[in-house]
Amino acid sequence: MNKREWETMSDNDFEIILESSVSELPPDDIVAEVTPWKKSMNHVLVGVALNAITLNFWCLNYILPGIGTVLQLLGFRALRNENKWFKTCFIITIIRSIYFFPLLILNTTIMQSAIYATPFVSMLTIANLVLVFMEFIGLWRGFISIQQKAGLSPHAGGVVALIVWYAFMCVLALIQYIWLIIAGAMVIGYIFIICNLCKLSEELDEAGYMIHPAHIMVSDYCVVAAISVFLAIGFVCGYAFGGSYPMKWTKQDITEHTEVEKIQSHLIELGFPEDVLNDLTAEDIASCEGAAQVVVDVTEETVSDERNVTAESGRKNDRHMVQDTVYDAKELRITGVGVQILGEREQWIIFHHFVWMTDPGFYGTESIQLWPVYRDTSEGWRSAGEITGRVLYDKNGKTFVSDFYSLGSETVTSNTMIWGEQNNIDVFATFSMPRNSEHQRGYVAYPVVEVQDDFIISSWFNYTHQKTWFQYPAMTAMEKRMTNDWNDTGAFKTIQDALQFYPTDEGVELIN
Repeated sequence: MNKREWETMSDNDFEIILESSVSELPPDDIVAEVTPWKKSMNHVLVGVALNAITLNFWCLNYILPGIGTVLQLLGFRALRNENKWFKTCFIITIIRSIYFFPLLILNTTIMQSAIYATPFVSMLTIANLVLVFMEFIGLWRGFISIQQKAGLSPHAGGVVALIVWYAFMCVLALIQYIWLIIAGAMVIGYIFIICNLCKLSEELDEAGYMIHPAHIMVSDYCVVAAISVFLAIGFVCGYAFGGSYPMKWTKQDITEHTEVEKIQSHLIELGFPEDVLNDLTAEDIASCEGAAQVVVDVTEETVSDERNVTAESGRKNDRHMVQDTVYDAKELRITGVGVQILGEREQWIIFHHFVWMTDPGFYGTESIQLWPVYRDTSEGWRSAGEITGRVLYDKNGKTFVSDFYSLGSETVTSNTMIWGEQNNIDVFATFSMPRNSEHQRGYVAYPVVEVQDDFIISSWFNYTHQKTWFQYPAMTAMEKRMTNDWNDTGAFKTIQDALQFYPTDEGVELIN
């Protein structure tokens, strides 16, 4: 028989030829493809190996277990009729797949962190871990059963070692053990365990044990294609519909400032920028009644990535190339405003306003992290009221407004080599902008009152913008900032600005 005839042979035909003890043996690569036991068990063992690999880069900690789960599903599907233990493993693999693949889709949405924090998901995680151990027990008993059928002495210590290995890994995870010596020993031990399991499989193959694979109506390729299509559709829907906050936009009432026009005019006379003032709520304008003076600081920031420009420089006989870093535009204008209110103690209302001068493209979530004046100088200033604000955009000549999706305090934990672990309470405002909007803007405001004289006013405004839709797993701009990660190479970029000045009896001394 030629190689082509071997390639088109079914499993049943192959078994008939073996039973008739033909003298002509097929090529080794064909044997590997049509021998049910070897192919199926290789799928199982490779799947087990991939499910234990954790490489936290290039999303391999999701890709490799995903491939491993598919391989285990295909392997146990072919072996499910060999004995009740492999059938149990197949059922467990199906259950774990139903749990695992939807979670991969959930990771494309910003809801995943909140859902993972629920007790229900915690229970599912524990149940999945229990199923892993049950699957290994089934694999162990399945090996023993097949060895007995093949006339071999029952021995499957490699599977027992695998169960012990996973149990020890669970203990290390609970105690958060991170020493490299133990981690290296566990990796080496796992390699030996997988090698031992491969030897067990080869022993059965060399003993000539033949299984009768389950009748399969749907090919492996169709199963893989169906899972791939399911994930692809889920990913598209997750990124398209699960990456933004559900904002409550309403058309701005053009008469909302009617009752505060006198206060508004007085603030403009003191130097309050009119464009910023028009974006404030009537309540925030009314809080500035009796203003004594206004401090303004305006900065324009670049959000887009820089470009490297190379040019030739020098004289005719001494030419050389010079590379400069340039930015195409300053897209974000941030205005800090301080309004002094007369009273027994010195009181200020701090405003941080932002406006996009060009459309940067909005792909998901935005956040403002506010470090109020009293955050680091509590001995000099204290809060005098609530933090307020809103966001706005224009479309077709009309202005739409909305409250922030969330506005409140969050505890942020930072860990540095110099100061160690520190907990700070920062104010976060979160929101999403429509992708077809124009002139996107917003502000936050809060009042402070003096506790002691001669303390600086220093209010910091950290704006985090999402630059691209692609990130996996998905996180919000606020979650990104709470990681204390200033690296702007990913999906987010943070722009930092501060309103800083010294209040004095003669006026204020603005710090640029």
